[in-house]
Amino acid sequence: MTSTTLNAISLPQNAQPTVGASLQALWVAGKNLAVALWQVSFGTGQSQATTRFAEAEELRTFAASIQKSDPSFALELFAAADRHEGL
Repeated sequence: MTSTTLNAISLPQNAQPTVGASLQALWVAGKNLAVALWQVSFGTGQSQATTRFAEAEELRTFAASIQKSDPSFALELFAAADRHEGL
């Protein structure tokens, strides 16, 4: 007769999540979802209207930051900023 044992892998008792911790994580996730939906629906009230000039300047700043690593792409970004500003 042979016997077989099955070793179950288990977490240490202090590493196992409790029901309370799981409910708290669920509550936090629900709260974050509600806040995100509220901000999408009603806005944050802190948005600033940006002008075409400001957007183009932001793109030019980014293009200048990558000019050493990828000069051809930076030139394309500079051209795109010029076209955007000229619209």
